[in-house]
Amino acid sequence: MTQVAIIHDFLFQNGGAEKVVDSLLQIYPKADVYTSFSTPEKFQSAIYIKKAFDEKRVKNTLIQTLYNLKIKEQRIFTRFQKHFFWLYPILMRFTTIKDYDLVIISSTDCAKQVRFKNCSKIIHYCHSPTRYLNGLVTEADHKSLSFLYRVSIPIFKLYLKPLDHGAVKYLNKNNCIWVGNSIFIQKTIKEVYHTNSIVIYPPIELEKFLPLARNIDIDNPFYLYHGRISFHKRLDLAIGACLQMGLKLKISGTAGMESQMQDLQNQVSAYVSQNPEKIGLIEFLGRTSDQQYFKLLETCSGFLFPGKEDFGITPVEVLASGVPVIAFGEGGALEYIQDLENGILFPEQTIDSLKNAIQKFQNIEQWKTNKIKESSKNFSTQKFQNDIQRL
Repeated sequence: MTQVAIIHDFLFQNGGAEKVVDSLLQIYPKADVYTSFSTPEKFQSAIYIKKAFDEKRVKNTLIQTLYNLKIKEQRIFTRFQKHFFWLYPILMRFTTIKDYDLVIISSTDCAKQVRFKNCSKIIHYCHSPTRYLNGLVTEADHKSLSFLYRVSIPIFKLYLKPLDHGAVKYLNKNNCIWVGNSIFIQKTIKEVYHTNSIVIYPPIELEKFLPLARNIDIDNPFYLYHGRISFHKRLDLAIGACLQMGLKLKISGTAGMESQMQDLQNQVSAYVSQNPEKIGLIEFLGRTSDQQYFKLLETCSGFLFPGKEDFGITPVEVLASGVPVIAFGEGGALEYIQDLENGILFPEQTIDSLKNAIQKFQNIEQWKTNKIKESSKNFSTQKFQNDIQRL
């Protein structure tokens, strides 16, 4: 039987990269999973990752012992998990993967640090080169970080960047096949790591979304954001534009760091305190179930996607639902958003640029739902799995 290992940076929230891992485990249901640390309770809805946890096939580094400590069933230290960003590459560097026929690395960060012994074939599915080490964090994103991070990252880069590029050389020396999750990332891998790659788009469960019927809430119209909440998603732009235009925005999702959610809530509070008539326009829904998410997609006016993403699984789910997307016109969005056909692209990550896009969006009398759904069909789970197996 083929022995397979899947390596992922960390398993602490269930986002797009983790959907890739779940889909890989569907192909290889007995694979071992290696990661720096994990929180199994966050993956109850990820069928194959949950099964890997249940069957004790997820192998963590030593820091997991710290993160397992609990008081009254609450993990004590996981709230500080992002503060140890400087440690995870070192821990993964001292992890050796032995005697596997196939190793698939899923990484934006530290998973590529592992060493190999007697492994036949290595594939690196790269969601992005490590952003903060390779100049891929924008100035606006950088300013949104806390003062402590802005000061500490340049110091840690002194050893983390050579470690990162050393891992790339080690992978290439071991005849690793590189895969980018989009044409945008393929180009970025070439520019940053001077390494060639092929493109395999990530898996999207289109069958969940294509059957959804549009039934826009005309009496209480609203725009939608769904997904992880973090500084590089630029939700501050969506909130600012909707507040200034008097439009309702529903935000579905949770933040990996409580401070990032608090910053957005403070933004709303500060604006509403000066403009009390705008109270209630921004609604934070927290984590939503699949059924709640489907209902939001059926009834929203449109979807706001103001961040610059490597690819972006959620907006393709949104398109499969027949919902037009207003997106920042850089990164992976350019590979599935056709301006004025299935959405609107805006050129600058500013509130004014987004407001102009929303105004343009509102001037279009009717969007062609079937045409929007059709634009998502190149990104299915089946195509991803077929491409991986062919490779």
